[in-house]
Amino acid sequence: MISNSKIDKIGASLKKSEPLDERDLRLLLDWRNNFSDTMDYYYKKLSESVSKKERTVLVRRLKRIDSIEKKLKRFSTMRLSTFQDIAGVRLVLKEESQLEKIYTELRVRKSRHTLKRVDDYHKNPKKDGYRGIHLIYQTKESLQVEIQLRTELEHIWATAVEIYGELQKTSFKTGEGDKEWRELFRLLSSYIAILENSPPLEDHLTLSRTKIKSQLKQKIKTLKAIEKLNAATNNIQVTLEKHNKSGRMGKYALIELDIKNNTTKVEVFNKKDQEKAIQIYTEKELRREKDKNYVFINIDEIEKLEISYPNYFLNTKKLLELLSKIILDQV
Repeated sequence: MISNSKIDKIGASLKKSEPLDERDLRLLLDWRNNFSDTMDYYYKKLSESVSKKERTVLVRRLKRIDSIEKKLKRFSTMRLSTFQDIAGVRLVLKEESQLEKIYTELRVRKSRHTLKRVDDYHKNPKKDGYRGIHLIYQTKESLQVEIQLRTELEHIWATAVEIYGELQKTSFKTGEGDKEWRELFRLLSSYIAILENSPPLEDHLTLSRTKIKSQLKQKIKTLKAIEKLNAATNNIQVTLEKHNKSGRMGKYALIELDIKNNTTKVEVFNKKDQEKAIQIYTEKELRREKDKNYVFINIDEIEKLEISYPNYFLNTKKLLELLSKIILDQV
């Protein structure tokens, strides 16, 4: 296995935007793929312990090289070998009470790995409005895997921020982007928190529910958020390619979002074709094409892909429904 010093050296090059030669890029991809087994372990545990009635989404993914590079630049002192979310499992619960229940169970449940850290952004949201719960487990080999717990409303918020960031070619996570849009998302986060009986953002604590909603409605109207998001995201073309026409489908999917051409391509693989899928994913990442984002995921129900990763389909339907209900005082 690649040493931490070597992976940190590669990470330092990414941080400086220095091009990686093919050898180092393949080393990076091989190192990232080593997290797969641990990630699969937690995915299986959650799929067995959380019923389909309780959850909306259960997916797993390995972090994209592009996302790794952005995170390294966002946190100047961070080393690649210490990343806690190279591998992640995301569980979206239908109700806030279910999230609290699963969170409590995970904290007391025995695991073959050490629960190294818990970040409760559900009760203590980030300054930009992000909410959810992250549990970080560490293996004896110091590999870390992150489990993300979210409610449906938190998932709608988080993916909407990513979608708008993609459209504007900016990152709200780093404080970039239009100030007025950032404030819209912050107000929306606080209002969602109130709906779920959780604390709003710190600088909204002194505001009443009525005041937060009033300010949010004003932002939606002033920015013409519903109209602009609808216009920007309703023309994307989606294509589906199945690499194996027979047998059960839906074990692995490679999603490619092409922002420039407004298209999303989904390649679906059977479980037996995992190696082929990883090879194709690796080749695409090696090319590192501008304006294209890739994600390779394992998901049992292909029809839930768009629900699980709406940002790769520029799907803002749920967000637009929520904003419309807020304007109409239906929520």
